[in-house]
Amino acid sequence: YNEYKSYLRNRTLYLSKMMKSSLFSFFLIHYVLSFSYKNHKVYRIQLQNSSDALRVAEFYQISKDVLDYWHLEGHVGGSVDVRVSPAHRHLLRHDLLASLNVSLVIPDVQVYLEETQPKHRTRTKRNFEKDNSSDDLEYKYDEYNSAATINKELYRLSRQYPLLTRLISIGQTHAKRTLCVMEITSLKGNKRTKPVVWVDGGMHAREWITITSAMYLIKQLLEGYNVNPQITELLDNVKFAIEPLSNPDGYFYSWNTERLWRKNRSPTKVAWCKGTDLNRNFDINFGGAGSSDFSCSEIYRGGSAFSELETEAMSKYLASVRHRLLAYFSLHSFGQLWLTPLSYSQKKVSDRQNHLAVAKHATAAIRAATGKRYEYGPATSLMYLTSGDSSDWVYDNLNCSHTYGIELRDNGRYRFNLPESQIIPTGQDTLIGIVSAVLKIQSLPESSSMPKRIKERLRRKRKHSSAKQRFQNDHQHRRKIIRKRKKAKVN
Repeated sequence: YNEYKSYLRNRTLYLSKMMKSSLFSFFLIHYVLSFSYKNHKVYRIQLQNSSDALRVAEFYQISKDVLDYWHLEGHVGGSVDVRVSPAHRHLLRHDLLASLNVSLVIPDVQVYLEETQPKHRTRTKRNFEKDNSSDDLEYKYDEYNSAATINKELYRLSRQYPLLTRLISIGQTHAKRTLCVMEITSLKGNKRTKPVVWVDGGMHAREWITITSAMYLIKQLLEGYNVNPQITELLDNVKFAIEPLSNPDGYFYSWNTERLWRKNRSPTKVAWCKGTDLNRNFDINFGGAGSSDFSCSEIYRGGSAFSELETEAMSKYLASVRHRLLAYFSLHSFGQLWLTPLSYSQKKVSDRQNHLAVAKHATAAIRAATGKRYEYGPATSLMYLTSGDSSDWVYDNLNCSHTYGIELRDNGRYRFNLPESQIIPTGQDTLIGIVSAVLKIQSLPESSSMPKRIKERLRRKRKHSSAKQRFQNDHQHRRKIIRKRKKAKVN
């Protein structure tokens, strides 16, 4: 044992010396800048019956730490898309997949990325580790933009619409990047008491379309005030809080180095495995199904709940408006789904019918306007169990009745590399869906649309009032009986 400890100590000293050497640094930077998905393949598994679904669920549990699952529908008739590196190709020969319908959909991921990569992205990619690399670039709503350009556009919009907006910082990331939230509402009414609608995008770094959609939503809300009656009504009655880039470190790394990077970039216990999956880091069934304690896993949950600066900042802001939080929307991709609570459990929540009514209304509005079909329903019935999910945390811990996870376009043709021609149409899906959903929530009976915390408080108040009334009635009844008895004695 002592010899082993000595070996580890000497090995650590050797590695530290190597890291200080310029030669090692050169090879490290060369590796980072030349990351390639060459010979990585994407396979699709079709679930034709319940037996297939059970076997894939079991295979997922034993392979989730080393395989990258892009899309996972756990129901019969669904499909699973998984990226497999050459080193892990042997896992597909597992007995659990022996008789399943497994097909190759992307023969070479690197070729797929190069064919679908935005042409203008190379203008800023070569400026490695420079946040000001795109200071000279104007934000374009029909293109993907760098992190610096996104923040620059948020500042520009806040200056252009000072009466409608308030741009705030809710914190910083591990790399000291600012976490920006754009608050949007009109001057009518009291801003401090208006119901709040939260929207976040970019929680998973590779899901670029969620960021462009959140930015499109901001722009349309601002331009639509006093022009579009629905938007005007909304901003007069509610306040939107939108965080378009909730994982700036991860997005910066995805933009410049590793396109399919999912997590943030905070250090872990394993030096060469960075990042935590932010959507597994919330304090709701933390560490349960659909998450991993392995630092190198794509779904690594983090050292503890809210261990990440991004989730801590978001949770503090949401907690500060918990009494006014009308609705929560988290944008993801891909699959064209509107997901309702819960994600960590298959139990039916008490307000399930309200969720389904709102999701049905929103998806119908999207289909009528753009022709795109979005499925809707509880997350566990359409996808898979996940723990530490932001929507579930808001629903359970902040008692917000309406929380939705929205999987944007497409249905699996382009996946994470959606063409730029689809940016505006997907933004329209987002705008129409969220506006329709909020209007529907407001039209519900007051007891259905108000936050769960307020409903519980009113329920207790009514219960207390009824108990008090019963006590008064009983007291009056007893006094009446006493008077009758006294009268009988006198007679």
